[in-house]
Amino acid sequence: MMKNLKLLIIVVSLAFSIFAQAGRHDKKEQATGAIDAKTFEKLMKAQELTEAGNHVAALAELDALKARGKVSGYGKSQMYNFYAFIYASKEDYQKAIKAYQEVIKIPETTPALALQAKYTVAQLYFQLEKFPLCIKYMNEWLSEVEKPTPTSHIMLAQAYYQLEKYDQALKNVDKAVALETKAGRKVKENWLRLKSALYYDKGDYKKTAQTYEQLVKLYPKSTYLKQLAGMYGELGQDMKRLTLFDSLYLNGDIKKGKDILNLAYMYLGQDVPYKAAKLIEKGMKSGAIEKNQKNIETLGNTWAQANQHDKAIPVLEQAAKLSDKGMLFARLAGVYFDAGDYKKAATATKKAAQKGGLKNPGNNYLLMGMAFSNLKQHEKALQAFRQAKKTKKVLKDARAWEKHTLREIKLIEDLKKGQLELEEKTKKTLESEENNKEV
Repeated sequence: MMKNLKLLIIVVSLAFSIFAQAGRHDKKEQATGAIDAKTFEKLMKAQELTEAGNHVAALAELDALKARGKVSGYGKSQMYNFYAFIYASKEDYQKAIKAYQEVIKIPETTPALALQAKYTVAQLYFQLEKFPLCIKYMNEWLSEVEKPTPTSHIMLAQAYYQLEKYDQALKNVDKAVALETKAGRKVKENWLRLKSALYYDKGDYKKTAQTYEQLVKLYPKSTYLKQLAGMYGELGQDMKRLTLFDSLYLNGDIKKGKDILNLAYMYLGQDVPYKAAKLIEKGMKSGAIEKNQKNIETLGNTWAQANQHDKAIPVLEQAAKLSDKGMLFARLAGVYFDAGDYKKAATATKKAAQKGGLKNPGNNYLLMGMAFSNLKQHEKALQAFRQAKKTKKVLKDARAWEKHTLREIKLIEDLKKGQLELEEKTKKTLESEENNKEV
């Protein structure tokens, strides 16, 4: 309805201005016989009734005028012009178009009135979503008018856009922008939005980003900054994308949990896990980010990536308790291991194996063996490495650790054996000395 209202305002103002011109030329036209006094009187009466909103009575006046059969030339074109105006006011666009087409066909119609009729017909066809006809009449108008308007090119651009003729649409948007800029006026916001939509639908993300940069400059809104950031993401300009989102966050324009998480993932993508973890932690404290298993897990993993084991461990412990699968215990085991707590690492790997659901169980058994190896529980370590060898991805590492553990066991056994031999030798030596003393 807003579009309809704007269109009607245009149509009304045009009809009145044209008829006002007819009134100024009344004496001259009467002298030539183009508009007789009776016709002029009827047209004036129709205008008064239309201004009062009495369209039915206005149409009756025009019907009576037409029924006389004496209206011709310029008077006839003015009569149909008023028919068109009244029908357009009633939103009967089909009848309005037919009336304007009559205006165009009459030889005595002035060039200005014929041009205006074509322009209005193009508008009405656009309103009816008959875009090819809108384009036809608007192009005719542009070919005849001396000074094309930016809005005429925008209407053409919108019509071409509806027909998915993006190149023609872009040409007309550019013409409109050029005319507006030349006139020293600020380019309309919706024109630039149309331009960005056209480039986006064409898959030209570079030009889309450039258009959003212009939008941000002229109309600084968080919506455009977010869309520009999205374009930077499409172009692989991740640092620019991160910078924009971080600015929006600092300015208080990013408040939703999903947007804060998105920003955190951007920091992770730039290998800044500490900043990502702080964002998630703050979001959870404020209530913006839900404390569900997935988000808690993400926070724990992010602290772990930042080598903040004291922060990662309690968070991952909480996440692991909420999970019915062993994956989080496996991740927790890795953090324990990195922190040097091999006992807890071993316990966590055992819980991970018990719960199951691991994508890479071999990795878990390999870590289990490494934890037991550091605890000098070599037999348990060997059992874990043999389980790990069942997974092809870690077979090589598991074999290497198995060999290392076997060497450790052999070394320990050799040390024990050497210790026993030394003790036996020492014992014999002492016994021999005792015997010598006795002798």
